[in-house]
Amino acid sequence: MDKELSQQAVTVSDLTFDLLRCCEIKEKIFAKDHGLKVAEFRCLRIMEAQTVYSVHDLALSMKLSASRLTRIIDGLVATDLVKRVQSNDDRRYSNINLTTKGRSVVQKLQDEYTKIHSEM
Repeated sequence: MDKELSQQAVTVSDLTFDLLRCCEIKEKIFAKDHGLKVAEFRCLRIMEAQTVYSVHDLALSMKLSASRLTRIIDGLVATDLVKRVQSNDDRRYSNINLTTKGRSVVQKLQDEYTKIHSEM
């Protein structure tokens, strides 16, 4: 029985690896086709859940340092997909908001991304 469980674990491991690799390849192609870097695409997907994030919370969600996230946000600000808004609670901090264009792009990305995965 242990040998059978071991073989099942190997099979699940292989399938998980293949699925992850396939998703990463599709994600890279998808981001490039939409003029985004993969990290920008991932950031926008996370921001779909709510339209306002603190840099700290967004960095935690993405499992990135605040400095790395700042570079990603800079790219999204430059393309008018997000904007920085000074926090009302503490002027030292800023919140990241999706712009109207950003909300539209996020919805389009989500619809297309879901369609791509239904084809897998």
